[in-house]
Amino acid sequence: MVKPSKRLSPTDNRGKNSQASSFAERFQRKVGVLRSHHVPIISKFITWAATPKGLSLIIHGKMAFKMGVAAALALVIAQKLQWEYPFYAVIAAIIVMSSTHGSTFKQGVQRLIGTVTGAIAGVIFVSVLGSNFWSLGICVFITLWLAYYWQFNEAAKLAGYVSAIVILSHSSSPLIYAWHRFLETLLGIAVALLVNNLIFPAHADTELRRCLSQILVNLQQFYHLVIECALTGTYDRQSVDALKITIITSLRTSRELWQEVKQGQTNESSETQLNEAGEFLIRRIWEHILAMEHTVLARKQDTFWQMLSPQITALSNETQNSLLTLAMAVKSRETHISLTEIDVALFQATKELEQLKTIPQTDYSIDELLRFFTFFYIMEEVARKLQRMAGMI
Repeated sequence: MVKPSKRLSPTDNRGKNSQASSFAERFQRKVGVLRSHHVPIISKFITWAATPKGLSLIIHGKMAFKMGVAAALALVIAQKLQWEYPFYAVIAAIIVMSSTHGSTFKQGVQRLIGTVTGAIAGVIFVSVLGSNFWSLGICVFITLWLAYYWQFNEAAKLAGYVSAIVILSHSSSPLIYAWHRFLETLLGIAVALLVNNLIFPAHADTELRRCLSQILVNLQQFYHLVIECALTGTYDRQSVDALKITIITSLRTSRELWQEVKQGQTNESSETQLNEAGEFLIRRIWEHILAMEHTVLARKQDTFWQMLSPQITALSNETQNSLLTLAMAVKSRETHISLTEIDVALFQATKELEQLKTIPQTDYSIDELLRFFTFFYIMEEVARKLQRMAGMI
């Protein structure tokens, strides 16, 4: 016998509907609370990540993560192969890891050359002279000298190191020991290349844009400190010295990345690739700011420099804005950049300078006049090179 189904009364339906609506309201309130707590955090994180320090930490974090994965993978493979010293594979995987595939491959080749050279030299000397301090000293000397002679400069120290461990740490057969060190190094390099291509892969052109963008930001900071010295006489030498080291390192890195881009390690078409002349202009701007620094540090009088203080300030502000604008454009692949404000600032500063030339030179020393006009003309050159660079993007 089939039991009749229980019919819900209108009161029951209203009760269930009210329960559902109250649950939905509670759920919406919880979502609102979560959003109110998390959205500011996310917003702050995005803002922080856009700063130079945040961006730098994120990039280094990605690199550290790739190194960790490569080290762990190299260790697992070496242990599965039951190699006696798997840590050599781990060392190679960490050391050769770099920001791009091309730079990782280059460092891997140098490490492989150093390992082979050192292993062969170690085997020869331990077989002829035995394992003693004479054999070690002579072998390291000759190995390093040959590496430098063959222009394997980056591999030289590693070659000497490997030759030393072959002489000091070999077991019954130096040749087999050297062969195992070569295989472990080769494994570490292969793992680094694999991980670099699969995890956070970075093409040379992307890294080049990031590098040039950071150089422009650092140049803006350097320029600001020099202008501040020109107008106030105060100079933060410690900050300037740190900026100089950073800029020099970045310029070297950009030159290496340009070589990778020229070798075709890029995902950009020829129409959207950076113009190498832009990097040349960046180097010239760097040299100009160095000349401005030298000029302001040698100045003696304040009165004459303060006469054009408003015009210098206006031109310097637009120059700094242009540096940051170009930095963002280079990184984001933005084109058709217009720097119209810097044209106005240049015109006004030049106009005031022409009027200043009518001042009797007898009121100021000729050296001070030369320093000031040199400083201003270099400022003008920096602004004009930024205009040329904007036209190349």
